[in-house]
Amino acid sequence: VGKMAINDGLILEACISILLKKYLKEKGHPAYVDILELFHETAWQTELGQLLDMSTESPETGEMDFSRFSIERYKLIVKYKTAFYSFYLPVASGLILAGVTDESALKQVKEILMMMGEYFQVQDDVLDCYGTFDVIGKDGTDIQDKKCSWLCVQALKKCTPEQRKIMDENYGQDDPAKVTKIKELYAELKLKEMFETYQDEGFKEQMAMIEKVKGVPPTVLTSFLKKIYKRES
Repeated sequence: VGKMAINDGLILEACISILLKKYLKEKGHPAYVDILELFHETAWQTELGQLLDMSTESPETGEMDFSRFSIERYKLIVKYKTAFYSFYLPVASGLILAGVTDESALKQVKEILMMMGEYFQVQDDVLDCYGTFDVIGKDGTDIQDKKCSWLCVQALKKCTPEQRKIMDENYGQDDPAKVTKIKELYAELKLKEMFETYQDEGFKEQMAMIEKVKGVPPTVLTSFLKKIYKRES
């Protein structure tokens, strides 16, 4: 709580090194250094992702700046903030511990997991907007919190000047009426239908990529993908 949370976070991060030392280094595991470096690198990447997510506001005024809401920035945010630690870290850790050393296979796996992480975050953004508390266990606040979400970025790309005015006047405000106006605009732009197409095509593309991977059991990746495909929470 409060400033204590900063120190708590540092303690938790330090625990990673302590646990890796206890269960890998002290037992003489040959993968200790590679795993330690992987965790350090992933922590750094996630922190960069958080920085990107927080930098969609003007540094001078602190106000929301839609010029920073691009699909390129969105992809960077989700790659660094979500994909590396949620998808690449657990799979890469398992492969390294299992003795997989084929650089080509590891590179292919990383590419797929980066795509899977983005796919997962796009779903998360849509669930935040349309999911119910009973199903996803939270009330979505991306609109109120000025998030550079997939829905917002797509709306900015597709909207007319008149629709852009609705975005300017209502996005990023904790007012139920204004949130409703944004959701009505999303419906008008058919963003949910656009997402359904993205979800189906993304699944097929990733499955095709998985089939081409050599040196890694395909179920390592397909089990992940099938678990998140058309998820509701």
